[in-house]
Amino acid sequence: MNHKHLLAGVAATALLTAGSAFAASHSGDQLQAQAAMIDALSKKVEQLSANQGGVSGGVKGVSLKVSGQVNRAVMFVSDGNDKSAFNYVDNDASSTRVRWDAVANVSDSTEVGTRLEMEMESNTSAGAVLNGNAGGNAFVARHAYVYIKGGFGTLTTGQQGEATEGLLHSSFNYASLAAINPEDTTGIANAGVNFLSFGDGGREDALRYDTPNFGGAKASISTRDNGEVTAAIRYAGQVGGMGVLAALGYEAGSAGNDAIVAGSFGINFGPVALNGSFGDELDDNNNDRFYYALGLAHKGSYVDMGPTSLGVQYMSNNGGADAGQGNIYSVGFGLVQGVAAGAEAFAQLTFHGGNEGAVGDAIASMVGMRVKF
Repeated sequence: MNHKHLLAGVAATALLTAGSAFAASHSGDQLQAQAAMIDALSKKVEQLSANQGGVSGGVKGVSLKVSGQVNRAVMFVSDGNDKSAFNYVDNDASSTRVRWDAVANVSDSTEVGTRLEMEMESNTSAGAVLNGNAGGNAFVARHAYVYIKGGFGTLTTGQQGEATEGLLHSSFNYASLAAINPEDTTGIANAGVNFLSFGDGGREDALRYDTPNFGGAKASISTRDNGEVTAAIRYAGQVGGMGVLAALGYEAGSAGNDAIVAGSFGINFGPVALNGSFGDELDDNNNDRFYYALGLAHKGSYVDMGPTSLGVQYMSNNGGADAGQGNIYSVGFGLVQGVAAGAEAFAQLTFHGGNEGAVGDAIASMVGMRVKF
């Protein structure tokens, strides 16, 4: 409820109550009781006024924002042979979640804050779904960190994205919600497709530092519990009148893991955008994995409901010698349509193939809606 309306309502209630009591009787006891009531209501008005921009009963001086989304879809998958299935899933391209963001100002230029974000996927689209329910995450932490931010940059500690999180998504990929993105989350593992895209850092308990923005460029570095270090540099700006997004990252190898170099880019030509990404595992054992993706995207206004976004993407992956699948490819088409404030409908169709095993071409399709709050 709007605080101004609430304050006005409380004040009006106090005045009306006082008037009614006074008109009913002039006795001293009643007037004294009425005075006590008005005093209590006045204190309540002062409390509500002090809490404007925050939460009643919370910490004074700390602003709290609650937000989230629900993303559900109907999904069809087929292994290209005899197996197919319909599933009712949570779209892992942008999963169902709820978050709490709290911020407090240290000074005019410095703030401290925290984010607690929980994910809820009852049946994830990224799972193996040909044999029924894929399962998911009931209530797991995506983010649980604290930070301090100022002219020196941002220092963060806790469960958070590594420096390379989102590295493959520095692009004008308007149809990403329709699972047309470098991390192919259409979930057809049971169809024999083990599509490998990598280099996009996960969410870990880590210490991370982000530099301030220098002419559209900024750098990040993080380290997690096992000592593994990730670093990235990102750019967002205009080059030759065109919008440009780019990112390049490095994930140092640790015990049992090889170092990875990955990146992405987007060039906005106006009516259409060109996007791309890649990941390369630096392996000394002749088991090098490599993947790349190229795509086109468009966003326009064609209906009164909201913007319309289209995307197409081609991905190729050598799978690595230990995957036993040889080269794998994927071609995806996506549509995202705004339907109301915070609500978007989507449709997606993806073809997978190139397997050297017994499974032929696989198909995945998904139709659904995401509603933010």
